[in-house]
Amino acid sequence: MRLVSCLLPTRDRPHFLRQALRCYARQTYPNRELLVLDGGEHDVADLCRGIDGVRHLRLSPDMTYGACMNVGAEHARGEILQKLDDDDHYAPSFIARAVEALENHGLHDLVVGWDCFHVLVRGDPELRFSGHGWAADGTLCIARSLWERVRFRETPGEFESVLKDRSGAKLIQVCAPELYILFRHGRNSWQSLRGVGVDDYFLSLPPTGLTAEHLLDPDDAHFYASFDGGNGAT
Repeated sequence: MRLVSCLLPTRDRPHFLRQALRCYARQTYPNRELLVLDGGEHDVADLCRGIDGVRHLRLSPDMTYGACMNVGAEHARGEILQKLDDDDHYAPSFIARAVEALENHGLHDLVVGWDCFHVLVRGDPELRFSGHGWAADGTLCIARSLWERVRFRETPGEFESVLKDRSGAKLIQVCAPELYILFRHGRNSWQSLRGVGVDDYFLSLPPTGLTAEHLLDPDDAHFYASFDGGNGAT
């Protein structure tokens, strides 16, 4: 079983990091490690200390998102790299499903990303369905060999994945929206989509009839429902 190195960039969001660590701890794929790439003003090493398989890397706040990811990949021990966002929700079988998709198609020169997902917008009780045709940035899974050939961009601004680096890699899209929930909380870095605000776009989509309580355990559902948009859950 291949070792998977999960790369989790975070900056001054300890409330989200605690939740992300809970999501990681429940993953069913056993051979994994988590590198917390801490580029914030305030060190969060204490939150990571003593957790099996979790390593904290203290990075400069001046580093771009892509540069942080490259440092994480340099320190990773795994043959597979899995990107995780600190503010999204990953179901327990998420990593296992991503690895399965990567290995089933040959592992190398491939990028796995979620074709569709659920969206939870703060203040809206119902989940929205993204529709198909995506390669959600917070779900990207690649072989380390691809990163060694085409590193992440380190230019200022929004993080750009290997998908935009003309790597020539084949995209494998996973349709399992129940395994990944994008959380829109009012302080996301991604603000514009198809000519409108990201939140406005997703809120324009029909509600699914599902709430967070349908897919998440009570503690997780409470975390997202009680998030106040500032320092975290109330």
